Amino acid sequence: MVSRSTAAAWGVGAVFAGSQVLVRRARRVAHQRRPYARYWEYRNLAVVEKLARNRDAGIPDPLIYIALGDSAAQGLGASSVIDGYVPRLAAALGDMTGREVALINLSVSGAVIPSVLTHQLMAVQGLECQEGIVPDIVTCDIGGNDVGYGMDVMSMSDLVQSLTASLPDGTYLADVPSFGPTPSGRRAREISEMIHSYGERDGHHIIPLEEFTAGLPLPTYLFGFHATDFFHPNTHAYQHWAQMWVDAIAPDLNAPTVDVADVAAYQPWA
Repeated sequence: MVSRSTAAAWGVGAVFAGSQVLVRRARRVAHQRRPYARYWEYRNLAVVEKLARNRDAGIPDPLIYIALGDSAAQGLGASSVIDGYVPRLAAALGDMTGREVALINLSVSGAVIPSVLTHQLMAVQGLECQEGIVPDIVTCDIGGNDVGYGMDVMSMSDLVQSLTASLPDGTYLADVPSFGPTPSGRRAREISEMIHSYGERDGHHIIPLEEFTAGLPLPTYLFGFHATDFFHPNTHAYQHWAQMWVDAIAPDLNAPTVDVADVAAYQPWA
C-alpha cells in the first residue's frame, strides 16, 4: 500500500505541477502584450501619415474608426493580433459600408478609466486639433481593470460620469463583462450599471457585454470564451463581441448588418 506520506507528497506534487501549467498558460497571453502594442503603434502612425498624404493629393478620407480601451481592445487572448474584436469590427465596417476603413487603435493594455480620461482622449483631441482627424466611429471598452481597485462607490460613480461626459458624442461604449458569482462579479455589475445610466444619459450607445456573458452557462463562459489565462477573451469570444458592435452600429449607418464570421480577415488600410 502507498503510505500516507507518499500519497501526500504525490498530492503536493500534482498541485505544484498543475499550478505551473496555469502559470505557463497565463504567460502565453502576457507575452502578447508588447508585440500587440507595437503592432498598433506602428499601424496608427502609418494611418496618420497616409491620411496626410491623401489629403495633400486631394483624395477623400476613408471611414475613420478610433478604438479606445484596455487589453481587450488590443486583442490580448486572441490567437493573433487581427483576431481581436477591434480589427474584426473594422473589417466588418468595410463590408457594411463599401468604404475603406482607417483604424486607429489607441487602447492600452492594463488601462483603467483614468487612462482613457487622460492620454487616450487627449490623443483623440490631439489628432483632431493637430491633424484634423475626426473619427466617424468611436468604440470603447473599459472598466474590467477597475473592478479590483477597491474604490468606493461614490468615487467610481464620479469616474464613470467623467468618462461618459468626455467621450466623443455617440461613442459605442461597452459595459463590463461578467466576473461570475464572486465579489468581483458584484463590483463589475455595479460599474456596468453606472456605464448604462450615465452613458445613455450622455448620448452614447451601450454594448451589453455583461448581459451577454452573464447569460452563458458558467462552464461554457469560463472554458469556451476565455484565453489560457482565464481572464482575457479568446478568439471565439472576440467574434461574438465584434458581432454585438456590428449589430449596434449598422442601423446608425443605415447599413446592412453582416455576419462577422463571414467577413474576410482585417487588412490594414495603411
